Amino acid sequence: MPVALSPSVFSRPGSDGDFGWMIEQPQWQRALFIFNDNESQSQAFLAEAASEHIEPSSIACQAGGGNAVIRPYQCRVPRRAVGVPTGPGYVRLTEHAKRRIDAAIIYIGELLASDERLTEVIYSASQSDPNVLGHGIFDVGEDVWRYIPAALRRVVEGSR
Repeated sequence: MPVALSPSVFSRPGSDGDFGWMIEQPQWQRALFIFNDNESQSQAFLAEAASEHIEPSSIACQAGGGNAVIRPYQCRVPRRAVGVPTGPGYVRLTEHAKRRIDAAIIYIGELLASDERLTEVIYSASQSDPNVLGHGIFDVGEDVWRYIPAALRRVVEGSR
């Protein structure tokens, strides 16, 4: 079954675009939510996921600000969320930033390949352009905001 890629724009709490609300709604039970993560917690999650042992108390499982409120869902099975790092310090798409982002994108691809339950990948999008990642916490370069949705598109198109 093909996987859909869906941009989601935050407008107000308790409605479409509010990942903390959406992830609890039955119509999105087969969706994988992609949230903007910080580098340290994203790296901690990827390291722990590779070892297949994630403690619920881990830094990788703590709710964050903005759409990272859903971070605990990346530590539950089945996986319902994955963070993609957006900083701090990603003022442009450096090789370092690209490596960190790509590691999360590779994990997302592996998850889509191994979990046929997932039928949709939802990411936070800018209100003005669905090809730009929605953002607010970190000062991040536009090339980073554009790279992540494009990378998600490639991994979703290549899944299954």
